[in-house]
Amino acid sequence: MPRFTDSKVRDPFRNFNFHILIGGVEVAACKKMSKISSAVEVVKFRAGNDASSAPELLPGRVSYDPVTLEAGLTNDASFKDWAKTLHVNGFSGTSRKREPDFRKEVEIQVFDLDSKTKVKTFKLHNAWVSKYQAVSDLSGDANEVIIETIEIQHEGFTEV
Repeated sequence: MPRFTDSKVRDPFRNFNFHILIGGVEVAACKKMSKISSAVEVVKFRAGNDASSAPELLPGRVSYDPVTLEAGLTNDASFKDWAKTLHVNGFSGTSRKREPDFRKEVEIQVFDLDSKTKVKTFKLHNAWVSKYQAVSDLSGDANEVIIETIEIQHEGFTEV
């Protein structure tokens, strides 16, 4: 059986051409994203009258690992604004809203080597920010970009 159905395409897709959209708006300078993954818990079951001492293995609950996004710090306030819907600065004098609109759809678009041809799109459903890092480590003798980071919890993903 051939490795690829399109005989003109021989190589797997690369991981360095991607766009991240939060609520339909592209995030500026997104540098890195962790993997998208899920797992099904294993439930062991053995009836008391079973002749075998080995348990049956049944599928249990599905869980989804959090996704971490890193972006170079710019004037784009996407990460900060989204995180602030749940993370309230204690010195601001404002309280967290009763039912904030904190859940969003996150879309990950993967592009081919030409950076124009979209080859895969994934959507994270009902995503929300559980962790926000405003700036990365700062150092007077460094020569690096300042990175802001969010960790996203979600209730599943689909490939569209």
